[in-house]
Amino acid sequence: MQEYSLDEILLPGFKLMKSVVYDASDKKNAQGKTQELVMKYSGPVPDVCPQCGGKLYSHTPKHIKITDTPFTGLPTKLDLELTRKRCPNCKFLWCVEPKNICEEKQMTERAFNKIANLSTQHSFQSIADEYGVSLNTVKGVFVKHLEEQKENLRFKTPAFLGLDEIKIKKLGEVTVITDLEHKTLYDMTLGRNQVSLTDYFAQMPDREKVIWVCTDMYRPFEKSIKTALPNAKWVVDHFHVVAYANRAMDKVRIKMQNGMTKRNRISTKKGLAYTLRTRSKNLTVEEAAKIKECRNDTELQPLAIAFDLKEDFFNIYDENRTSKENAQKAFADWEASIPADDMYEDFRILAGTVHNFYEQIFNYWDCPLTISNGFTECSNRIIRENNVKGRGNSFEILRGRTLYRKANLERIENSGMMLGPSLSRPGPLFRFEETKYESADRITEDENLSYNSFDYDPMIGLIPGVNFDPETGEVFDDTLLEDDDLPFII
Repeated sequence: MQEYSLDEILLPGFKLMKSVVYDASDKKNAQGKTQELVMKYSGPVPDVCPQCGGKLYSHTPKHIKITDTPFTGLPTKLDLELTRKRCPNCKFLWCVEPKNICEEKQMTERAFNKIANLSTQHSFQSIADEYGVSLNTVKGVFVKHLEEQKENLRFKTPAFLGLDEIKIKKLGEVTVITDLEHKTLYDMTLGRNQVSLTDYFAQMPDREKVIWVCTDMYRPFEKSIKTALPNAKWVVDHFHVVAYANRAMDKVRIKMQNGMTKRNRISTKKGLAYTLRTRSKNLTVEEAAKIKECRNDTELQPLAIAFDLKEDFFNIYDENRTSKENAQKAFADWEASIPADDMYEDFRILAGTVHNFYEQIFNYWDCPLTISNGFTECSNRIIRENNVKGRGNSFEILRGRTLYRKANLERIENSGMMLGPSLSRPGPLFRFEETKYESADRITEDENLSYNSFDYDPMIGLIPGVNFDPETGEVFDDTLLEDDDLPFII
């Protein structure tokens, strides 16, 4: 077993002269102290000038200060004395070049690698406090590390793409791109308009390998996909479609409540709102009795009709999973069953939406995978969480902290979608440990999580089990659906 001296451990070729502990000017670390290790070069020194062969003479030493990993629990700086020698004949100046130093960031390589890895799991500010550096230094280390690892962190172009957008304050709209086949995040890009998306897809390597793209009903996707992804078919995520049936049903209930007395309105809202959103197969005996009462009550009968219309629309998918023709016929029958009364106008608007995206909606039945954007919606929640933890960060930092987290990298490597060296190779690749939160409203990523296409509401980003039923696709909090600022997409 080889033994090393303290000098060799701190910095090879240098001798520790003294250690000084002084009060930190910013007082940010817990002890309010900073440590400085004064070290002097003790390695070999040339006597002959490499340029003219003349004799080298001693010259004034050079002093530099660099950041190192914390020593004895305190932020640590190395004050290095670098030996210099000068040739009087040709004026050549020799100076020792310390090894294991990242000159650009003025820190040791071990400090650089440690900060880079910590940046994927902790806030930049906490790392800056621990290492006694500025916040921008930590951000710079993270971005530089991403650039250095770019060749190791390349992903194969997926055959099944998921696209969705997320709005982030100060950054604007960000398009999130996922590999739906392997349940991994593929990339993030700024912008969502047709020009920016077309440019992005046109530069995507092996873009001809993309055969399916699943999105919401955002029309500019169509031209971008046709222009830049020649072999891809566009399919509208089925949850984005069926979610509108719930909304149309709620519109009927709201219209009815507007014509009721305050007492009856409150009774109807609290007594039936959640029941109406529950799938018929999951109704309790009491809930089924409420629906039956609506059928037998002339005033409340429209609620039962709206409930049936909602159920029949969900069943287009539920009962015709293997036959596109049957699904198309079921939709035609459903559309014909909508009563002519103005009360049900929102269901007719839904039918019009389906016609406007008819090919893209029914492409769902042609796809060999049960394609859904549920995983993309989940990725959006992780991105929001990362953005909250590092509010004010640049797009490059948000992208890196989300795309290169441990769970995503491991899934990509295990699925064979990683290009370049294996992640197990020696080197400063990210070692991200999932952050656990005590608060129930925080997001904790489970690496074994299975993604259900009905888990996330595309309009309001609901949390399963809190205000959204992941099994039935029903919204619990009825106040979320009474906002007229969420119109149908036509």
